[in-house]
Amino acid sequence: MAIDFKDCLPQLRELQEIDKRIRLVELELQTIPEQLALSGAEYFALTTALQEKDNLSNNLTEERLGLETQTKDVVLQIQDREKRLYAIKTQKEYQATLKEIAQMKKENKDREERVLSIMEQSEKISQEITQLKSEIADKEGGFRQIETELKNRQQVMMAEKEEKEKRRPVLLKELPAEIVKKYDTVRKRFGDAVAAVKKGVCYGCNMNIPPQFYNEMLKMKDLRSCPNCHRLIYVEMEVEKTS
Repeated sequence: MAIDFKDCLPQLRELQEIDKRIRLVELELQTIPEQLALSGAEYFALTTALQEKDNLSNNLTEERLGLETQTKDVVLQIQDREKRLYAIKTQKEYQATLKEIAQMKKENKDREERVLSIMEQSEKISQEITQLKSEIADKEGGFRQIETELKNRQQVMMAEKEEKEKRRPVLLKELPAEIVKKYDTVRKRFGDAVAAVKKGVCYGCNMNIPPQFYNEMLKMKDLRSCPNCHRLIYVEMEVEKTS
C-alpha cells in the first residue's frame, strides 16, 4: 500500500491523538465512582451506621408503645375480672378466674420488664446516634469538597470527550476509506496505529525495517505498513543540528 502521506498523515496523526485521548478520558471517567466511594468510605459507613441506629430506635419505640398499650388494656381486663370474683358462685370458677388473673399479671410484669429494657436500650442508642451525628459532621465537609472536585472533573472530561467525538467524523471523511479500514484494524491490536520510522526503526514495535523497504520509503516518502507490526508507518526525518 503506497499512499501520498502528505495528504493523509496530518489527519491520521490527529485522529490517533483524538482516539488515544478519548480512551484515556473514558478510563479516567470509569475511575471516578471508585474514587468517590473510596474518599467517602468512612463517611458512608458512618451514615449507614446512623441509619441502622435510627431504624433500630424507631423499631424499639414502636415495640415499647405497643407493649404499653397492651399493658393498659390488660390492666383493665384484670380489674374487670377482679370485680367479677364477687359474683362467682362456684369454687371451680373462682379458682379458674384467680389463675387467669395471676397469669395476666405475670404477662404484664414481663411486658413492663421488657419496656424497661427497651428504655435502657433506647437511651444507649440515643447516645450512639448523637456520637455518630457528630462524627458525620466532622467527615462530611471534607467528603463534600472531594465530591464537588470529582464531579467538576467529570463534567470537564465529558465535555472534552464530546468535543473530540465531534471532531473525529470530520477527520474520517478526509481520509481514504482503505486507510480508515487499515487504521481501525490495527487499532484493535495497538493503542497507536500510526508510528514514525527513524533511522530504519519502527517506533511502534522498535523493530528494524528491512533496508530495501526503508530505502523505498525514503525515496517515495509515502505511508506504508510496518512489515513487523503492521502499523501505519511514515519516515520522520531528524533535523540536523548545526554547530
